[in-house]
Amino acid sequence: MERNSRPFRQTKLVFALSFILILFSFPQLGAQEEADLEIQLTENPYGLSYDGTNFWFVDSKRRAIFKVDPTGRQEVFNLGIPFLSGLNFDTREGKVFVAAKRVILKVEPNTGGVTDRISVPIDKIGGIANFQNYLYILDADSGKVSVYDKGTQTILGGFLTDRAGPKDICYARNSIWISDSSDGNIYRYDPNNGRITGSVRSPAKDVRGLAILGSRIFVVDRTSKEVKKISFVETDRFLASGEATYLIDVKLTYNLDEPSLIGGTLGLLPPPTTEHQRIRNLKAKDPKFKGDFVSGARGLAKKLGLDDRKGSHTLEYQFEARTTNVRFYIMDEFLQKKEEIPTDLSPFQKTKISVKEKGGNYFIDKIFDSRLFRSDWDGLKKSLLDGGVPIRPVRTVVLSNPASPVFKDALEAYVPGFGWIPLSSVKPESVESSRTYQKSEEVLDLYRSESSGSLPSPLMYKQKDSEYWKPIPAEVEIRILPKGSSSTDADRS
Repeated sequence: MERNSRPFRQTKLVFALSFILILFSFPQLGAQEEADLEIQLTENPYGLSYDGTNFWFVDSKRRAIFKVDPTGRQEVFNLGIPFLSGLNFDTREGKVFVAAKRVILKVEPNTGGVTDRISVPIDKIGGIANFQNYLYILDADSGKVSVYDKGTQTILGGFLTDRAGPKDICYARNSIWISDSSDGNIYRYDPNNGRITGSVRSPAKDVRGLAILGSRIFVVDRTSKEVKKISFVETDRFLASGEATYLIDVKLTYNLDEPSLIGGTLGLLPPPTTEHQRIRNLKAKDPKFKGDFVSGARGLAKKLGLDDRKGSHTLEYQFEARTTNVRFYIMDEFLQKKEEIPTDLSPFQKTKISVKEKGGNYFIDKIFDSRLFRSDWDGLKKSLLDGGVPIRPVRTVVLSNPASPVFKDALEAYVPGFGWIPLSSVKPESVESSRTYQKSEEVLDLYRSESSGSLPSPLMYKQKDSEYWKPIPAEVEIRILPKGSSSTDADRS
């Protein structure tokens, strides 16, 4: 065994990252701390782990493991063993577990000495993860996760994943997490049954290392030789990661042709605040628009008076939107509730059905099958409504090119016991299934209907307070403003 602290050839790309030391994971710290750490990755980095003080990674070609202390200083332990492919620090044993071909090494972290070897019948180990007395071993060829009992020194079983390019594995937040280099996603699994329970999109596709600290995921990007950080939000319904902030300026051009305008009210439906997006600072250029409820939503409204004439008008308004990539996962516990559809969702339904009379998967199967066999929104909406599924049309804006926003129709469908799910396209997207639904941070919900019928614009009108709101058609223009600007800073293009 050779211990080497001498300078070595390193990639000059440096990623400055902040990491959080979490009290419940490492109680010896006494409190949560933050520090800035520079990790210099080598030419062939693989694996990533954290021992409560130091980060660790592998260089497969150098046949060495690297320890990075809180100051960024690196110490190299040359193991001299080929095919190193991943590592994990076990807090119970105080050892670094390092994977190689058909063997897992236990390495003493202070000396780099190998203290034990575990033989396993896996040629290409993608990664390893420790939890209590178990070792989870990822087979990079088959995608299978094997569970090794350290006490009996036997493989108890495991589960197959459907991953095309599994590369690393870790145990965190009572779940197994696996990176997939084929699509750049990180997938969450239930360790008890092997069922997928969520996924997070990674900023790197060629992921070769994975570690989770609190609500941050750290990944080794083999292509750029960087450690990249992903902040995410985890609930029992969805996982959200990635974030984008937009300052939106909207212009509506419409006609008022009502017989009598005086005493009437003009209302503006706000962009909805959901798990996918948060809306702030909604304001109209016309100061007469004040905060008020419009068709059940908290929007803006204006009382019409003598100054308001019939004919063509414009309304400009602005807001800030913060969006995130969100993926919903419908687990069995939601379907087993057998909750009836609430009566206040009647405006979103056409056919009333009893949830308890249907099979547990009726609603998710109906939604998925309808998407598979319909080619347009009208056909999809009709199929869902005829099947008793509540729906809510949404008008969205795709912001992948902020200089040229694109309007698109979308839909939300209601699953009893779970809630509303987004349908951003008629056909399921590649990461979607009957239980999985996604909405990108590059999509903004501009307005949504308060019934199963579509709305021509976010503008509403009613003559008397006792009347229902009715929609007003309008031409909608939108532009993305630089952060910190306002609608008066530049002329509309």
